[in-house]
Amino acid sequence: MRTSPNSLGDVRAALQELAEPWSRGDRVKAAIDRAARRSGLSYWRAFDIWYGKARRIEQVERTRIAEALEHKRNEATRNELHELRLRLVRLEAILARTDPDFHR
Repeated sequence: MRTSPNSLGDVRAALQELAEPWSRGDRVKAAIDRAARRSGLSYWRAFDIWYGKARRIEQVERTRIAEALEHKRNEATRNELHELRLRLVRLEAILARTDPDFHR
């Protein structure tokens, strides 16, 4: 079940999480731009929310941010599962080559 961030602080935190991961030497402007693109907001609207300048946040904006964050988290989970499966296959291959008692 999807829930929209409630307070301005929650929305700001969600927007900042959307901007992750940060590259070395990354600037805040680039992070805000990433978060804006992922959430479907304009750069300046994301800027105002990021810095707490927005006086109010519409429900549609909260929903967009929440959906984008859910999508990002799901994608990260899928990537992690894929990496674990690859690691398991590599480990099985090493054991199959080096351990004669290893049975699949």
